Order: sequence, then structure tokens, then C-alpha cells
Amino acid sequence: MTRQQKFKEWLDSCSFREVTLLVDLLICGYILFYYLRAVLLASTEQLSDITWLSELLGNVIIYSIVLMIASYILLALASEKELEQPMDVREKQINLIGYKYSAWILQIGLGIGIFQYQIEANPFFADKISMPFLPLHIMVIAFILAEIVFYGVQLIKGRTGAIYD
Repeated sequence: MTRQQKFKEWLDSCSFREVTLLVDLLICGYILFYYLRAVLLASTEQLSDITWLSELLGNVIIYSIVLMIASYILLALASEKELEQPMDVREKQINLIGYKYSAWILQIGLGIGIFQYQIEANPFFADKISMPFLPLHIMVIAFILAEIVFYGVQLIKGRTGAIYD
């Protein structure tokens, strides 16, 4: 069996909801990669420039909106009115579990970001911080990671069927 046939067989075994979640997960993964790559490859002048940071955040927002809309349109064209159907009880339970884990990630990230902001405000540590706007970067990464965890947990729980934990 060729790789293409295996992929087709795997795709046929997936529900439409799983394909939708997988596409959203891949989009969020790409956006995280784009953001981290831009921040890690930036010079110290760029990192301290608010205009560069605004452009980066604007690009992240625009890319995420455009990619989500494009994926939704493509999935709507490929589906047979499956996007309009309401979720059943099992899907709602899986959705809630995904929200639970993503909320934890988001709360931890925001807590770390606020703690980092307090450290930067302290004059003793201010000279030792080498990355400007670090709390903002922490919070943005926490938000994107929370989205990735949200979609990933739904995919895993949907496949394994273990929804009561």
C-alpha cells in the first residue's frame, strides 16, 4: 500500500469534525512557528522597537483570521452541510474538556507574564532583563499554545473516546 493510499484511508476513517479540528490545529501550529521564528531571529533593535512589534502582532492576527476563514470556506465547500449540524452530547463534552485544558494553559501563561512584568518593574532586576516586552511575548505564546492544546485535546479525546476524566 502506498503512502498516498494510506493517507486516503486515514482521511476516510476521520470524521468531518476531526478534519476540521486538525486543520485548525495545523493553522495554530503554523502561527506559533511564525511568531517564534520572528521573535527568535529578530535583532535586539527590532525587539525593542514598538513599531516592529506592532507589525508582528498585526501580521499574526491577520494571518490567523485569513487562514481560519479560508479553511472554514474550504471545509464548508467539501462538507455536505456538516458544519451547520449542532454538536451532539459527546462532542459537547469533548469541547468542554478542551476548554478546561486550554484555560489552564492560558491562566498559567498570563500568571507568568504578569509575574515577569512585576520583575521588570523592580529596579533590581530591570538591568538583568535582556528581552524587551517579554511579558507580552509570554502572553501571546500562552494564547497560541492554549489554542493548540484546545484543538489537540479535542482530537485526542475524540479518537480515544475517554471523555470522562
